[in-house]
Amino acid sequence: MKRATVEYIIAGTVVAMAILLLVVGALRTHQVYDPDTEEYGIQAFDRISDAELTIDATFSGTKRRDGRLYSTYDRSEPRGKQACPT
Repeated sequence: MKRATVEYIIAGTVVAMAILLLVVGALRTHQVYDPDTEEYGIQAFDRISDAELTIDATFSGTKRRDGRLYSTYDRSEPRGKQACPT
């Protein structure tokens, strides 16, 4: 085999693996528990995608306690652009 052929095979394999990992990341979900319902003995949670978890974690929307993710805001309210709080 020529060197160029081997390089194309390796490059194709790396691209295929990258696409596979992107698809797996897009389909993965996480359970985020609501801390307000735990005081009543209910363990209510929302399933959010990996991308939503990244956004929430960036802006302190989730916190990890005892190996679980907890929401720090009310997820039932509509989200979107908000005015600057300062």
